[in-house]
Formats: sequence, C-alpha cells, structure tokens
Amino acid sequence: MRKALDVVGLPVMCLETGETLGTVHDILCDSTWHVRGVLLSEPGWFHPGTYIPSERIHAVGDACLTVSGKDAITSFQHLAGTEPVGIVTGKSKLKGKAVITASGEILGVVEDVYFSADWEKLVGYELSNGWLADVTEGRKRMNVPASVIVGEENLIVPDTVRTLA
Repeated sequence: MRKALDVVGLPVMCLETGETLGTVHDILCDSTWHVRGVLLSEPGWFHPGTYIPSERIHAVGDACLTVSGKDAITSFQHLAGTEPVGIVTGKSKLKGKAVITASGEILGVVEDVYFSADWEKLVGYELSNGWLADVTEGRKRMNVPASVIVGEENLIVPDTVRTLA
C-alpha cells in the first residue's frame, strides 16, 4: 500500500520526450473510492484546470509519476457532472476531516490515505488524534468501510468500524 502524500508533489514525466509536464497536486477519486486520476492544476476563473486520467498513467514511482505522452493531460472539464473527491484539495477533500461513527464516537482525523498496490482504489485512512497521541501512541489505520458518508467537515462510518494500530 502507498500513501497519497507520498505522491502529491511528485513531478510528472513524459516518457516520449523526457520533459517534466507538471507536478501532482492531488489524487482524485469517485464516490466509490476508485482513482479517477491525478490533479495537475486546479480549476479557476479563467482556467478549466488539468488532470491526468488514471488510465493514462504509466507508472507511479518513488521519484516521479510517468505518462506515455503529453496528450495524457486532460481538461478538468472532462469530469463535468461528477464530483471527484480530492485528498488535499477541493471542497470535499478528505485530509482534515474527522472520522465519526454513527453512534458519535470520534475515531480521529484523516491525515493521509492508502491506495491499493495498483493505484486503482483507496483502501484505508491514516488517522491522528493529535500530535501528542501521534508521538506517544502512533497514528492509527482504518480500512475503508463499505459505506461512508462524506460530509463537509466529517466522515460518518458504521459503528462496526474499528481502527488498527
């Protein structure tokens, strides 16, 4: 499993020309936690934003993310009609959201997420209970449950969900 924050900030390299095409600003997922792609630039007033769809990514390495050609860069407008969830950007970003069970128990705050080895799907959350608890106890991991409600400030999970040490 790889963490999202290990990829955010990596350069995107073109295998065809050898040039750097940009930097990974975020990883975008759909509502079923499947990876839709990586964000290169956020949409703005006069810029539609750009991303690279997951099927156009050649590999995700330790030093860079590679794509076959420059044509892998796609306008963010191709995601129109869907509301992708970002890890560190966007109005529904996961980092910083509290994870709360349906019965009201706070499990922690999302600090990072884990992806499957093939980068196909988000499979877990890394949770913090504050820097003191991180130092003394370490952060906790939690597998992504079958149902998650993504709110503006919180993730609501079933009562049966528990964290792993």
